[in-house]
Amino acid sequence: MISTLMASIAVCMLILAGLAARRRSAAGPAAALVAVICVGLAYDSGAVAIGRLLGFGSALEAVNAPRFWIHAVFTPLLIVAAAALAARLGVTALARRAVRIAGGVLVTALIALGVADDIIALRLEPRGYADTLRYGNAATAGPPIPAIVTMVVLVVIGVLVWRVARFPWLCLGALAMFAAAAAGAAHFWLGNVGELLLQLAVVATVARAARAGADPALPQPSQPPLQPA
Repeated sequence: MISTLMASIAVCMLILAGLAARRRSAAGPAAALVAVICVGLAYDSGAVAIGRLLGFGSALEAVNAPRFWIHAVFTPLLIVAAAALAARLGVTALARRAVRIAGGVLVTALIALGVADDIIALRLEPRGYADTLRYGNAATAGPPIPAIVTMVVLVVIGVLVWRVARFPWLCLGALAMFAAAAAGAAHFWLGNVGELLLQLAVVATVARAARAGADPALPQPSQPPLQPA
């Protein structure tokens, strides 16, 4: 049952990746970044979905190890994508040089922290839940700071987009991810459902930004926002 759900989430993520990629010309480079993140999250869910077919062992370890790279690197990059989309929707404050530099430093620091916690300190341990088999990080201690900070920043960007463009979905998607992640402490699959809801909101924002790109009435930033340092 849960394996089927995870496979379904993986397929949905790939569909979202395709939808985002199709809008890369109209929505800018952020759409391509969103597509790459969706593919990575599709792999994450897919790796869990096939766990029962492989069983615990070296093969499943090899399949699961990239999941930690995906979360360590791709999660903070959502800030870059969201900021670029927000700027395209008229949140011009995100194009200011000081904001871009601060954002780049923050994203770089979050990636570094994620790599330190989930890659350098990685100790794989087998975990079973319902009909799923996967590997978790036995070295994990405390809350996932990079993910939490990323969601807080996404909520803030979402609020700005809501105010300026009257488009609430990025904010609501980030809040849904917050709620799902909290519940996911007991039932891990809820975190994956939350990721799907968030990416659905992000891709919807890509689509909205693509339409805004063709509307000269909307203000456009003079410089690209938030590049990692």
